[in-house]
Amino acid sequence: MPATPPFRTAVVTGASEGIGRSLAHALARRGAHVVAVARRGDRLDALVAEIEALGGRARAEVLDVGDTAQVIERLQSLDDELSGIDLVVANAGVGRQRPASRLTWADVEPVMRVNALGAMATLVALLPRMAERGSGTLVGVSSLAALRALPATAAYGASKAALTSFIDSLRLDLRGTGVHAMTVHPGFVESAMTAKNHFKMPFLLTADAAAERMVRAIEARTPLYEFPVPTALAMHAAAWVPRWAFERAMKMPKSSAKPKAG
Repeated sequence: MPATPPFRTAVVTGASEGIGRSLAHALARRGAHVVAVARRGDRLDALVAEIEALGGRARAEVLDVGDTAQVIERLQSLDDELSGIDLVVANAGVGRQRPASRLTWADVEPVMRVNALGAMATLVALLPRMAERGSGTLVGVSSLAALRALPATAAYGASKAALTSFIDSLRLDLRGTGVHAMTVHPGFVESAMTAKNHFKMPFLLTADAAAERMVRAIEARTPLYEFPVPTALAMHAAAWVPRWAFERAMKMPKSSAKPKAG
């Protein structure tokens, strides 16, 4: 453990698996007291046991980030209990692929509630307190999917685009306060979510590799961290492609084409 950890206390949501679980381990290795947040208590208990067996400090917090009122109340209580939270990572997220012809509100609502509203509540919960203390780091794990709309990902892409815009605005407002807001745009990372994908995922990273990269960027107070680089470059290039050319390349089905006026 480092003599002086970069973060004394850290909250990580979505910590029961994937990037969140790996982030909890990576931060604990650096000396942070990690609050692991997720809905599945059994997995959190196992994670805490692993971290403590390796000499780290962690505690489990069973919480559904989709319940925004509960998120704010609990994070503020934790801030009091731990004499201040230094780092909040809004990582919890859900994904669902569904073509527009079969899309229902039941598909859209939970994705927006967790990925956008839940993440925003997680980031805002301690914001006034951090600003008053003049220190703190807020990290929102968005996605490279926020950069350009893709087929069958209307809800997911919209939720991540909203989160990216939200964090970017926070960062502008927080200049000079001592509080840092950071946006993370991962590409494909091994997880239960990506395991459902039935297509080739270029430059797929393990959760441990992704977490190590992210923690280094967090420690460096990077404003925006996008990885892996080839995927990020490809998505940025796609964002500059004219709409008509991009939609033709994506082979848009007729049912999702824009209706004619009149």
